[in-house]
Amino acid sequence: MFINILKNAIEVMPNGGTITVSVSNIEEGIRIAIRDEGSGIPKEKIKKLGEPFYTTKERGTGLGLMVSYKIIEEHDGRIDVESEVGVGTTFYITLPITNDMQERDIVQ
Repeated sequence: MFINILKNAIEVMPNGGTITVSVSNIEEGIRIAIRDEGSGIPKEKIKKLGEPFYTTKERGTGLGLMVSYKIIEEHDGRIDVESEVGVGTTFYITLPITNDMQERDIVQ
């Protein structure tokens, strides 16, 4: 899932740019932000991301993000997208931290 989002970020920056990955603790668990400096996505297209066979790529299948969204949902998480045309896009992946994970971190 992370490889797919990073690959998409690389592909939207054909002339190069920076991809920033950051991780933070939030009340809901952890949040991973993947930000690119690509062309950005218009608001009306953001709503369709993750739908089967929807793609903005010339050679895309529209299945990569759909599978990514499904993987995160299966882990009780979510993906949020912020984008500004001409500036870039940020994918926020939020995943819960379970009690088992918290207890394991305390023991170690």
